[in-house]
Amino acid sequence: MFESMGITISARVFSCPRCQETIDTSAKFCRFCGTPVDAGAAEEAAEAMVKLNQACSDASYLRIMAVSILVFVVLSLAPIVGHLGYWGLLFLLFAVPVMLVRWWIKFGKIQSIDPDFRRARQIIVVISIPGVILPFIGLFLMYGMLATLGH
Repeated sequence: MFESMGITISARVFSCPRCQETIDTSAKFCRFCGTPVDAGAAEEAAEAMVKLNQACSDASYLRIMAVSILVFVVLSLAPIVGHLGYWGLLFLLFAVPVMLVRWWIKFGKIQSIDPDFRRARQIIVVISIPGVILPFIGLFLMYGMLATLGH
């Protein structure tokens, strides 16, 4: 809304190193405990927080995609919309492994004690185990579809 009026909002936040409350990077002092804020360290901390938040968000999307695979399996068995379910399933069987690789490349080296990030990493690890074989299942299903069309 504000971008259409030429106004940009670039408030960046980070956790105060002393009290762990979230404060703005432009602050000179923590408004909760009064600790002085180093501008350079604040920007670095804010950038790290942005990356952690993105990692958690991407892990959440991947969890939804993984659950959607099961939905499309069931949908592919339905009489009228079976083809829609089949093609959605094929898409996800290839998209989920690609997104997993992307997550590991982008966020795999992050070391954090943040509980949300630890939960996100756990989700990714759990999805990665079956995610390795998903493209092979997709190829098998594509081969079966092509064989059915050929007869």
